[in-house]
Amino acid sequence: MSFKRNLVKFAAVLLVFLTGVSAINIPTTNNTVQAAENDSKDDKRDAIVKLAKKQVGKGYVYGATGPSAFDCSGLVQYVYKNAADTTLPRTTYAQVNVGKSVSMKKLKKGDLLFWGSASAPYHVGIYVGNNQYVHAATPGQGVIKQTLSGYFYPSAAKRVL
Repeated sequence: MSFKRNLVKFAAVLLVFLTGVSAINIPTTNNTVQAAENDSKDDKRDAIVKLAKKQVGKGYVYGATGPSAFDCSGLVQYVYKNAADTTLPRTTYAQVNVGKSVSMKKLKKGDLLFWGSASAPYHVGIYVGNNQYVHAATPGQGVIKQTLSGYFYPSAAKRVL
């Protein structure tokens, strides 16, 4: 009887040991997939920032969608399509309905910034990191990179990726 009891205890300890080891050493598929998705999103965000910055200095023309001139929503649409293969609506008013809302304190590169009413904004730009954004400002300024300031502060931010 004692041998059987010891054998059962040994088997139980061995099972716990092996289960614990496998749980520690084998990553789950979900974690691996999640990491790959995050890497892909980071790559797209970097591409968005790179292409947005490349547009600085180009002209502003109302209704223009690039590649030599833009209005604010045309710039956003052009950059997302060409850098991340993501199609966004044409107007600022429609773009604000895409993605999920994010806090201004938790911005990531590539997030969209909106000015005016959160439900009916009049302007949009692309956050490029370091408290800066790129936008098609005015016909006189064209596409510029600016630092966020209290004077002209966005009313909403959206994360598309």
